[in-house]
Amino acid sequence: MALAAALLTPTQGGAAAAPGASRTTLEASGTVLVTAGEDGDDDRYSLLLPSGRTVELAGGFSAEPLSAFAGTLAVPGVETGARLTGSMRASTLRRAATSGTRLEVVTSRTSQPAPSPGPTTHSTYVAKVTNFGPIDLTDAQILAAVDASQAYWVRESSGQIPAWNRASEVVPVASSAGSVAGGCGLGNNGADFAAVAQAVGGAAFPGVDFSGSSPNHLVVVVPNNCGGTTSGRGRLGATFGNGGPVIIDARPQPQATLDHEFGHNLGLQHANNRSAEYGDVYEVMGAGPDQYRSPVLGTVYRWEQGIVGAGETVDGSGGGTWALASRAAATGLRGVVFIDPDNGHRHFVDYRTGTGNDAGTCYVSGSCNYTTGPYGQDYLAGLTVERENESSGAFLQPVPGNDGVLTGGEAWTSSSGRLKVAGNGATVTITRGPALGTVAGGTASMSAPTALRDVSATGSGFTPAPGGYRYQWLINGQPVPGAEDQTFQPTPAMAGGALTVTVTAYAPGYDPVSRTSAPQTVAPAAWYANGTRKYPEITGSRRVGGTLTALGLDWVNYYNQKPGGYAPVYQWSRNGNAIKGATASTYRLTSKDKGKKIQVTEYPRAFGFASTTYARSDATGRIRIGKLVTKRPTIGGKAKVGKKVKARTKGWTNGTKFRYQWFAGKKAIRGATGKKLRITRSMRGKKLVVKVIGKKKGFKSAKAKSKPTKVK
Repeated sequence: MALAAALLTPTQGGAAAAPGASRTTLEASGTVLVTAGEDGDDDRYSLLLPSGRTVELAGGFSAEPLSAFAGTLAVPGVETGARLTGSMRASTLRRAATSGTRLEVVTSRTSQPAPSPGPTTHSTYVAKVTNFGPIDLTDAQILAAVDASQAYWVRESSGQIPAWNRASEVVPVASSAGSVAGGCGLGNNGADFAAVAQAVGGAAFPGVDFSGSSPNHLVVVVPNNCGGTTSGRGRLGATFGNGGPVIIDARPQPQATLDHEFGHNLGLQHANNRSAEYGDVYEVMGAGPDQYRSPVLGTVYRWEQGIVGAGETVDGSGGGTWALASRAAATGLRGVVFIDPDNGHRHFVDYRTGTGNDAGTCYVSGSCNYTTGPYGQDYLAGLTVERENESSGAFLQPVPGNDGVLTGGEAWTSSSGRLKVAGNGATVTITRGPALGTVAGGTASMSAPTALRDVSATGSGFTPAPGGYRYQWLINGQPVPGAEDQTFQPTPAMAGGALTVTVTAYAPGYDPVSRTSAPQTVAPAAWYANGTRKYPEITGSRRVGGTLTALGLDWVNYYNQKPGGYAPVYQWSRNGNAIKGATASTYRLTSKDKGKKIQVTEYPRAFGFASTTYARSDATGRIRIGKLVTKRPTIGGKAKVGKKVKARTKGWTNGTKFRYQWFAGKKAIRGATGKKLRITRSMRGKKLVVKVIGKKKGFKSAKAKSKPTKVK
């Protein structure tokens, strides 16, 4: 038996903690689910297993929402050093899912989330929990808030959500998970969020996928203040094509909370300022007082979600002056985008006027002065300066006046003072002072690229020491859209292509410099054998004429997923020599196989994957002589003097050759050895019988006699 390239155990990636020698572990795979942290809480991670159960993951692990996971988890309280398999593994995961026990990630391999599927219609299912206390909203009020929030996101998605429909009325449900003391899925850092969402969704809408991978949303309404200061929580998605559950409390005006939590479902992170989380109230993902409308989506989020339209923004990195239309306007120049030359951060200037769809928002109400509150500033209408924050969040830059906006010629400056953004009414002016020089030296390099594996870029040797870097990955010389992180995961479609990365180094007061790495060929994605079977097995009769079947391996990618278009290829061999044309998963033994040993080799195949990987079975024992399938012959025709009768041998092994002997009574008829017999007068009154002897190469010969037929 053989297996190519030691592909049974993939190299493990980074994880929460190093494995201890005595720890009991189990292997697990599934989809990473992320509950957005609220009120300063950390995000919570859980793993959706293929069984449909969800296990909570302990702190210290992080991954992108809805990424594929494969790795090992530690079993708490048990230290035998064993790796649980089979029924022990299954029962341990089942107990952890039921109890909510958080399992520590020991090793992990996580993929990038699936890209946006493009314009996607969404659906919302609504339920209220009946056993946590009274819900101080009518069903009509709940549904009105849901409908309004759906309409908000259809409007703000720029066509990525062409329609968002409500798929249910409000369904009352007694939740089998969570409690008032535990915060109804909202409080206690969302410890019961996943359990409450799964229990309520499963009871009210069985069979509907609320994992986030589909565009289905679940809204669970619990009593007002049940979560303490937390009014809502939502599962994080990655794109405008994702759904997921949200839990909100039944406060009198719930739409602002629902807008925010739906935003998490769609992949948006929080909008903060220098003082606090939620401190950017110009964004729906910042603070949203209940009585005010949610503002339109700012340029920073539109950029991150890839929905900026033609003519909507201008690149201001080189300096210039522009008059902006309101961010709430439907047309015109609505944003200036620039890179801070001191650190490489991308920034966005919007003109918030409080008109159009921004009318009725907090910043134009005169009531959003939090100078002495948690956010440490006031919020007025005018020109805002925001920067990207995390992969899909926003950060409001502080400005003179501490009121959130540039007015009357006020300016925001970079840390070195070299770049200045001044605002006066709707006019933005960006100026760049003289540079101290250009960042010198430096090289860009990357790790060896393999499809579906993280590749890391490194910039080194720059002078002065950079204050930040930007990255752009390229395949065959063309930039990969959105590939601007330090790590990148080539797709199988990129296998065989030339991958490079451009690293741009920034330093305060200096002009940046870019260096591009030497191209490297992307290796095809590797195969891994999942499960206990490590080599193909052969089943079926080991006799000539029998059919052998190859039981192949469960071939998966690095993340325990079956690739799209997976189609294994087989090659059967006889005494080590390939059998021409025998490339199916089954093989019918022929006379050539008699006395020989048979093997099968399985080659997994999928586009962009290695084509040299294989696994070969053990050889069978020597193939034995075949046994003919036999059936009693019959005599066809009228058994009368002067007529002909015929031996019929239907039902024997195909290709069998026959010899015949006819009998009249118990006496063989001399010369009657053909398939047909003419009946003579001497046979009248006697009983005819035909005996056949079947022969076929590679098979043991067989005999059979017909039933007697009386001659009339």
